[in-house]
Amino acid sequence: MKKRNRVIVCCLLVFGMSSILPVYAQDYSDSGYWVQKCSQPQSSQADVQACQGFQTYQQQRYEELQANIEQYSNDIASLQADTEKMEELAKTQKELQETLEGQIQEKEEALQTIQEQIKKLDTEIQKKQAEIDAWNEQIVSRMKEEQSNTGTNMVVDLIMGASDLNDMLRRITGLERITEDDQDQIEQLKELKEELDLQKSEQVRLEEDTQAQQDQLESQRQQAKQLEESYNQLAAQYQQKMAELQAAKQAAFKDIESLRSNMISVSYSGTLTNVSGFTAPISGGRISAGTWAYPGGGLHLGMDYAVPIGTPVKAPANGVILYAANPAPSNGGYLGNWSGYPFGGGNTFEMICMVNGTTYAISFAHLSREGFAVSAGQSVVQGQTLALTGNSGNSSGPHCHIEVYNLGTMSLEEAISRFSSSADFAWGTGWNSTATACENGHGTPCRERPERFFG
Repeated sequence: MKKRNRVIVCCLLVFGMSSILPVYAQDYSDSGYWVQKCSQPQSSQADVQACQGFQTYQQQRYEELQANIEQYSNDIASLQADTEKMEELAKTQKELQETLEGQIQEKEEALQTIQEQIKKLDTEIQKKQAEIDAWNEQIVSRMKEEQSNTGTNMVVDLIMGASDLNDMLRRITGLERITEDDQDQIEQLKELKEELDLQKSEQVRLEEDTQAQQDQLESQRQQAKQLEESYNQLAAQYQQKMAELQAAKQAAFKDIESLRSNMISVSYSGTLTNVSGFTAPISGGRISAGTWAYPGGGLHLGMDYAVPIGTPVKAPANGVILYAANPAPSNGGYLGNWSGYPFGGGNTFEMICMVNGTTYAISFAHLSREGFAVSAGQSVVQGQTLALTGNSGNSSGPHCHIEVYNLGTMSLEEAISRFSSSADFAWGTGWNSTATACENGHGTPCRERPERFFG
């Protein structure tokens, strides 16, 4: 490099110069990767521009979700007693909720990372600024000393007296001497200054991103709450129609041979062991819907435990599994999802047991596919973990639905024979009335209120 160019480098250092890089097209589909990358300070202008592109992409995702939620809200407002439309909107709500929760989680994780990086960046900026100041003072001092030895103050005048970059370039004509050592230090100082400028601009970008994400996060949390409220209203409307739909679906004949692999064999030769009382099958949670009606109206023939997905379901007594199948995704439930057997049960099992000399059948529905630890014909003991709760089948949220049938003095052999011939979880009590409730004086088999034993 010529001596004149060396001084130009020094001048550019003093007055600064920004680089203009082309914008590169990026694939932002792996948002988790880009959230993690862009929540940290970038080391090049190309990376900065890529992150600016990702921020635009995120904004588009946010705006698209807002439009979808607004459309969903409009559809809810115009909804009448159309069960098919209710089921369609319930599925839409679940998809919107999952997308919204995903974006909220992304923002929460990004904000935590950004705040940590801003603190770290502030420390690095202060350290680098101090280093640059020290280097700059050293270079100016050396140049002053060097020029005093040659009897001229031209370099000092150029560095200290120029008003801007154009003035510097005009004054530089005729300057011929600067040492290689000076040049090396100037080059290193230039690199430090570029790093400092980038870090300062990244600090501003991260701070602006923090504010924007905090604003969006608060808005989306409010939307999540509103979505849940609108969904609860939708579920209440749907539950008014649920009884007749459920009765029609669950009472529908199904080819027993298609269920045979999930049913106990008629050749089963075990026995029932009597216990002195039931124990609760699920710990914690709350009863979100009791027997015989939903809180919002509509027939409900069992008890719902509202608990997080993955909560253990334990045997309430010693018993034998009559039916067990887990064909549905653990968290794939929505209103109108009729997967599983009985229809809409998702992942289900039914067991038979004897408590205080009375034979009972107990069914569990909407379980997780994972952790499903029972099979037909299996003997279980009281307190044994049999499955995990889920949100499968015709379900409006994570919970476990339990029904209890009093079979009186029915023997295990008789119960197996009857179940094998009918695959009827309801034991002839039906699906559309409370008339077969034991408390209404109906003879066995009859439906018990699960709260009587587990409430």
